[in-house]
Amino acid sequence: MPRPTWSGHLRLSLVACPIFLAPATSESERIRLNQINGATGNRIAMKTVDSVTGEPVERASIVKGYQYEKGQYVLLDNKEIEQIQIESTKVLDMATFVDRASVNDLYLESPYYIYPEGKTGIEAFRVIRQALVNGKKAAIGRIVLSSREHPVMVEPRGDGLLMWTLRTASEVRDPEYDLPDDKLNPEMVQLAESILERYAGEWDPADFHDRYQDALRALVEAKLKGMPISAPAPVAAPSNVVDLMAALKKSLGPEGGQAKRAKRPAERDRRQTSMLLPVKGGGQKPAEKAAAKPAAKRPARKAS
Repeated sequence: MPRPTWSGHLRLSLVACPIFLAPATSESERIRLNQINGATGNRIAMKTVDSVTGEPVERASIVKGYQYEKGQYVLLDNKEIEQIQIESTKVLDMATFVDRASVNDLYLESPYYIYPEGKTGIEAFRVIRQALVNGKKAAIGRIVLSSREHPVMVEPRGDGLLMWTLRTASEVRDPEYDLPDDKLNPEMVQLAESILERYAGEWDPADFHDRYQDALRALVEAKLKGMPISAPAPVAAPSNVVDLMAALKKSLGPEGGQAKRAKRPAERDRRQTSMLLPVKGGGQKPAEKAAAKPAAKRPARKAS
């Protein structure tokens, strides 16, 4: 089971069940760099010091404070802060139910899986999930995470529930476009649509990865192995489009881009399924290779 980051109760009116949250995403595979003293090879240590006296401050002496005037603070210790208890500290209350499509994706922030905790609340958990599925609704509520109350959205996902923390209205900006409203050239739009059709494909998360992280990992591995580091080829910036019509037509020509058109499922050659699926052992068996080798040397049949 995943490690809980929050435990409490999920509540629908008078129905409640114990739950815990676990992040739905992870950054554990990312390469993280530390600050190092280049002269000694030692890691840099950040020390807490008094900003005025410069004297080191023990962790036990550190408290939080709110600056109400420049240089003047109201001090709050951890015990005083912990005494602040509001309902959403331990209860994820689903207060309002909305159509999922009505929630602007710009407001979605961090996803968490909701898991039932213990066996006593599993039935209530499943009933709440099924009601959301049947009603095609998402629940809006509030929860306290990391000393801050967040608006949240709960939606069914697979066999369980997914909770999104939501940004507040003040955190989401309105677009500020200032585009001309004159009519577009329909031929240009049609050419652009043809480019989209040519490069049509299917969404597969496995096809996308952080290329910068890949390059950084390769650099670290090369340094560890004492291998020479080759300078990468400079990345050329795209040239500005002077003739949009010509650029659109060139994009559809044989020389327009290196990417090949992705085949749709109906267009795939079913006879090549073995080439599309992962094969253990890296390819054909020795007997198959031996049988295939003479056929590869057979001369091509002359056209009649």
